[in-house]
Amino acid sequence: MSKALVIHGGPILTMDPEHPMVNAVAIDHGIVIALGSERDVRTRVGPGAEHIHLNGRMATPGLYDAHAHTFMTGFALSEVDVSSTAVASITGIARSVRHRAVQTEHGVWIIGQGYDQASLDEQRHPNRHELDAATTQHPVALWRSCHHILAVNSRALELAGIDRNTPDPDGGSIDRDEHGEPTGVLRESATGLVQDAQPEPTQALIEEAIIAGGEEFVKHGVTAVGEAGIRTPEQLRAYQSLRRNGTLPVRSYLMMIIDETLDDLIALGIRTGFGDDWLRIGPAKLFSDGSIGGRTARMRRPYEGETDNVGLWMMDPDDLRAKVRRAHDAGFQLGIHAIGDAAIDLVLDAYEEAQLATPREDTRHRIEHCSVIDLDTMHRIKRLDVVPIPGTSFLHYTRPAYEQNLGRDRYRYAYAMKTFTELGIVAAASSDAPVVPTDPLIGIQTMVTRKDRLGVD
Repeated sequence: MSKALVIHGGPILTMDPEHPMVNAVAIDHGIVIALGSERDVRTRVGPGAEHIHLNGRMATPGLYDAHAHTFMTGFALSEVDVSSTAVASITGIARSVRHRAVQTEHGVWIIGQGYDQASLDEQRHPNRHELDAATTQHPVALWRSCHHILAVNSRALELAGIDRNTPDPDGGSIDRDEHGEPTGVLRESATGLVQDAQPEPTQALIEEAIIAGGEEFVKHGVTAVGEAGIRTPEQLRAYQSLRRNGTLPVRSYLMMIIDETLDDLIALGIRTGFGDDWLRIGPAKLFSDGSIGGRTARMRRPYEGETDNVGLWMMDPDDLRAKVRRAHDAGFQLGIHAIGDAAIDLVLDAYEEAQLATPREDTRHRIEHCSVIDLDTMHRIKRLDVVPIPGTSFLHYTRPAYEQNLGRDRYRYAYAMKTFTELGIVAAASSDAPVVPTDPLIGIQTMVTRKDRLGVD
């Protein structure tokens, strides 16, 4: 027998209802070969095994983050942190950008991550003039925590070709001042205008980011990640290269964004499940709406304090239904981003129509985020055997934005993990990192307490 690893000296959670806790476990080549009492396990593996003593700490199986962005998490490590744990005001954001600008060659993009206007003293998004005050020598692009809104400076607008005459793109909007000039705040698909002006990362850089991001997950006990957005050939090739070289840090299940690639995937014979235990094609992904924090998630009724804003459709509803039908017929599992209650209704309609037309067993179609929901919709999810993918860590880090935008009544059922469980709905939790940090225990804690980082329920 080859050299095994024995873990002992503390409670070990097995996830087996018949034997939920043991005192020791032995692993060989990634396979559990023995578990039970320390004496029994030592007898099974014999001498020469490597030992890890827990010193009374608990060990669990590796956790699976059902929806996150590994390489984006890796890239975020080197970007400007403008999250609510790092800055409290727009002045603080400008200070952080200015500090990075001093260290950065003129003309190089400065990217930041994580601001939340609801947690800033000013209670609004930074505008281009405030970011211009930090630097005019660099294009600046700062992602709101939800990654559905981008705040940029004038140089970034110029490089993207955005001015007062630029129309709002389908599925997005450009905020404008009273004179019709862009403020620097871009929503949903409008963020793509700035992204298109940035240099594309090479495959080598993406590989480095996957490794760096994967290590962030591993150090928090996450050993498998649903990579929630493969959009380019370079991204897919980067994962394939790391798997081939044996350097992929976490087991990865790739969600293929199928807006423009579905026909190619079908022609190549690639479906959900293609791959191996370390790298596998996961669900086909689409976006139906935006985010709560950006007031772009599609709602049944307007956002708090507004009379006509019910959010945006990221896809024409008829186009989404048609794309779902084609992917379902081809054998894909689907995972559709739907945060608002109207968007969730649309996605459930599309899944039900596809299943009635082409019955399949065990489709496990998913609703990514599945945020604003009521009991009737939960019962429908149960009946259709759809899998919600909520991210309860959002409430820990950005609860004020949720309650301000939804009101208390709608907020009550956001990410309602307890009710999902009581109804027998299998929901798979996620972080959506780098939208929030990778630590799964924050999400688990928030499932139980419903309290944010300041202890507010």
